[in-house]
Amino acid sequence: MGVHYETRHLFMAVAIAILFLSPVLLLLLPSFVANSLHNTDGSWFVFVPGGSYAVYGVGALFLIFAALLPFLLRIKKSSLLLAFICAILSVICFHIASQAYTSISDQSISYRYLFTSEEHQYSWDEIDRVVYNRIPKEEGFSDYEFYFSDGAKLQLKENGQLAELKSTIYKRLRKEEIRVEEVNH
Repeated sequence: MGVHYETRHLFMAVAIAILFLSPVLLLLLPSFVANSLHNTDGSWFVFVPGGSYAVYGVGALFLIFAALLPFLLRIKKSSLLLAFICAILSVICFHIASQAYTSISDQSISYRYLFTSEEHQYSWDEIDRVVYNRIPKEEGFSDYEFYFSDGAKLQLKENGQLAELKSTIYKRLRKEEIRVEEVNH
């Protein structure tokens, strides 16, 4: 005779699998999705804002709850309804998080902030000035402030990915005759 498992144990197994896979997926998935959705010809890199990772994390929690609730509440109609609602909330979180990005390309800088639908795109000749705020490593990351001709401002932290593009960005700014103002903090 074989071992008979209740159907609800399947939900528990799925919840545990999502729980253990989510840290790895939360590191890889946001960049993959951002590059799939927002990468264009000539893009140097597509950055995912830090807040998007938090929203992806909330979406993962809703997904875990979607699988865990039927197990905990013994697969009743109410638990399946709650699980469905959690799954929908998870999809909404993933969608919202996937819309925020910053893309730097040879033609332009484009970005969309988290929780907004307005996409901003500026060609390199629309940059008025750039400020590089040099911050000691023990205090955090240095950052760039791009000021555009319409008064908009974009701030980018100099993480490892942006540091790799530093010389490329500086070359492009020199081509547009834009000097980077360096400020030491």
